[in-house]
Amino acid sequence: IRKNIFLQSWKTYTSSSKQRIPELKLLTDVASKYNLRIEGVAFSREILRQMPIWYHNQANPRTRYLNSSDASECLRCQHNILTVGEAEDMALILNGRQSQHKPRIDCRCGDCTQIKNHTQCDNPHKCILRARQLLDTLPPKWDPRSELPEDYIRKPAPEDFNDQWIPFNNQVTTEGNLSDIFRIFTDKDTAPTNTLPDLKPGNQPQQLNNKITAATDGSCVNNGEDNARAGAGIYIEPNHSLNRAIKIPLYIAQSNQTGELVA
Repeated sequence: IRKNIFLQSWKTYTSSSKQRIPELKLLTDVASKYNLRIEGVAFSREILRQMPIWYHNQANPRTRYLNSSDASECLRCQHNILTVGEAEDMALILNGRQSQHKPRIDCRCGDCTQIKNHTQCDNPHKCILRARQLLDTLPPKWDPRSELPEDYIRKPAPEDFNDQWIPFNNQVTTEGNLSDIFRIFTDKDTAPTNTLPDLKPGNQPQQLNNKITAATDGSCVNNGEDNARAGAGIYIEPNHSLNRAIKIPLYIAQSNQTGELVA
């Protein structure tokens, strides 16, 4: 069950010369050198379900004793539960609308009967309850049962595009698979947060509704020449904290259009 030190809370051997595996040592050294870590505003439910349920590195560390209980051993060896998604599917038996499950060892509901027949588990209810307890150790950002930004932020649909307008994609959800949740060159001085953002319309701070008028413009000296240098400006009012004068970096094409776009 110890599969990936970047996704789980255990550490591989990197110090003992007898146990150290050179390839793993090189991998972890490179990851440390370039500040690799999991980072993102929100992750898709599909990604959350792919995470390992055992030693989940975002779970509450005070509840790691759950990993070594008899029920957990049964979940691993009899039920072959390895991922968050598999644990979630099992825990759904407790609150399924059509479930006739009874919270007792001799429950004869269809789910418990099927579990006993396929896994030889002596106490399905205990294992189902443990699956839910394991999920309860996850913060909302990592719990697929949470309401996530993907549930209420709509992706731009093909019909939203035309020859003149490309809709802004305001998705904050990282999609794909587990390899897509990693970032390198991260800031060691800034810790990633496990707070799940609430971006529902109407739930934003009230002060965001106060409108201001901002003037923006871009300009370019020697526009169209090799020695062109562009800039951008933002003006609210005299001495306002949001006033800006910006030099366009040289790796961006130097023109008045790029100045205006940056502004």
